[in-house]
Amino acid sequence: MALLARNLFIFFIVLSCAFLIGIFTIIETRLPERDYSEFLKNLKEKEIAGIDFTGNLAKVTLTSGFRYSTRVPGAARLVADMPPSPARINFHEDYIAYYFQGGLFAFGVALAFVIWISITAARNIDRNNKFASDRLIATTSSREPVTFDDVAGVPEAKEELQEVVSFLKNPLQFNSLGAIMPKGLLLQGPPGTGKTLLARAIAGEAGVPFYSFSGSDFVEMFVGVGASRVRDLFNEAKQHTPCIVFIDEIDAVGSNRSAAATDGQDERGQTLNALLVEMDGFGSTDNIIVLAATNRPDILDPALSRPGRFDRRITLLPPDIKGRVKILQVHSRKVVMSPDIDLEEIAKMTSGFTGAELANLVNEAALLAGRDNCQAIARSHFDQARDRVMLGVERKGIVLTDKDRLVLAYHEAGHAIIAKMLPDSDPVHKITIIPRGRALGQTQQLPIGDRTSYSREYLTNRITSLLGGRAAEKIIFNSRTTRAENDLLQATEIATNMVCRWGMSEALGSQAYAIAENGFLSGETTRKFVMGNDTASLIDREIKRLLSNCYKEAVEILRREMLFLKTLSEILYQVETLDAEEFEIIYQCSITKKAQADGTLEKESECSVCPAKSHCLQYKAA
Repeated sequence: MALLARNLFIFFIVLSCAFLIGIFTIIETRLPERDYSEFLKNLKEKEIAGIDFTGNLAKVTLTSGFRYSTRVPGAARLVADMPPSPARINFHEDYIAYYFQGGLFAFGVALAFVIWISITAARNIDRNNKFASDRLIATTSSREPVTFDDVAGVPEAKEELQEVVSFLKNPLQFNSLGAIMPKGLLLQGPPGTGKTLLARAIAGEAGVPFYSFSGSDFVEMFVGVGASRVRDLFNEAKQHTPCIVFIDEIDAVGSNRSAAATDGQDERGQTLNALLVEMDGFGSTDNIIVLAATNRPDILDPALSRPGRFDRRITLLPPDIKGRVKILQVHSRKVVMSPDIDLEEIAKMTSGFTGAELANLVNEAALLAGRDNCQAIARSHFDQARDRVMLGVERKGIVLTDKDRLVLAYHEAGHAIIAKMLPDSDPVHKITIIPRGRALGQTQQLPIGDRTSYSREYLTNRITSLLGGRAAEKIIFNSRTTRAENDLLQATEIATNMVCRWGMSEALGSQAYAIAENGFLSGETTRKFVMGNDTASLIDREIKRLLSNCYKEAVEILRREMLFLKTLSEILYQVETLDAEEFEIIYQCSITKKAQADGTLEKESECSVCPAKSHCLQYKAA
């Protein structure tokens, strides 16, 4: 109401000034007035050169050039009774009434506009004043609290954050010793690793107010709005201490400032400056913990990430096999699972999955079980859910010709055989030529355990396995297809990293020529250092040499295992999907057939009990 009253006062002041200016202008420019009798005298003596009638007002121009105005009753009758005269007579429409009505309408519109603007501005001010209070998640709310029991797979981070919980529960115990709790904790890691969930768990364990924001909440088009929101946030937080302020995706507002800032960067800079001032202005007894989460710690401003503002950095990475088992146990409490399901086996087949992806896996398995009208989730549902999460939905509408399916079978068989024959390669888990997502087929390899580093031999074998599909196409059909596009991209990326980042080239030595960027986000980019033309050419030659050697090795292996390649491809062409056990049986059968062909084995051995013998051309021929 105060804003409305102020705006109305200003409006009437401006309107009064405009009215007075109009009055003074009319007074200064109006003609002098004369009596009607003087007008009749001038008319009788023929001293009038012209008369302009506007209603009852007559503007008279004398032959001497003098002009005046007078009021004439019955102008039309006067003109009719007027004796012949050389005076020029004009009649004009009287618009005074229209001007008055238009002025009243404009006044009403302007008044309504001022009132609307004032009410809208007052609402925006109230909304901004509630910016922080609306984001308060009180511990007494009906929302189910999150505790550390709901968080699994990150034992190191939970142990680190237990100290924060203890401080929030009993701050006097630390303050009496002169200890000051870290003002800020930065949670960094790939998406889906549980950064937001950990922040909520801290608030749930400590039982304190929890303010949740996103970095984009502080970024507005108008400069200064974000900074005012930051100040409002911390003023509100100080009234509810001890409390937690959580800012998700802080890189949206805390990115590195540049000297030549644009208008948008200037707004971000002002907001960041306000955040820096507020975080550095805490007293030792404020008891406010600032938690922030980001996927891009590499682009944060150094002034924000320094000790004193964010004193601790907690890195959250995808969990290992033990962590995945515990995460699956947490999420499996919410669903009905078959008692014969081994969560450790599921954890082994989900290497590299984050907590969010594991939660999605369990939910997808539950949805598939419900679609099949099952009473509990079976192991097959987890296998299907894993394929849906990693590859996408099965493309049942796509139609492949018999030749395309045969080429695809040889392509995937080439991948599988190379992975089987090379040492230190991940075991083959599944081979399929059923299209899913963007892939027409896939050879899935599951690592025996979680790998934290990779040897040169493992990476070379990985490139060779990726090129096995192209090599099989070349050997059998003497052609190249576009199915190897993704294989070539992955192989080239690995070879480039081996040469440029990991110093695995004898010609270039143990030296890095590039650095990975993009923080914890997937699809990281590699930025090469400044180098001469000779060095760049040598790098290209080394990458090409590495890829060529791996391709030649793949061709040699497949030529040596031609019987295995044809047998596996023909069976895969018929059944479309093979698991690890079936793949191993086919491999043993091919060894037996090869030994029989060489004359070193007389019995069929286990070929007679092979589950795929009905599709095996070699068995039928025998």
